[in-house]
Amino acid sequence: MDFNDSREEATFRNEAREWLVANAPTAADLTGLDDMGQAKLWQKRKADAGWACIRWPKEYGG
Repeated sequence: MDFNDSREEATFRNEAREWLVANAPTAADLTGLDDMGQAKLWQKRKADAGWACIRWPKEYGG
């Protein structure tokens, strides 16, 4: 088994890591929000950036 990333995998990993560092909510972002509010904030950030979506297989119209 090869555990080394391909060039594409390494690029994706770095892009994802950089996005998380820049966009993961901080304690200040979450102040005053209940659990649902915190979850909605995080889901919105991911969705706005294209990092969260419902996936449908191509054979079913995705």
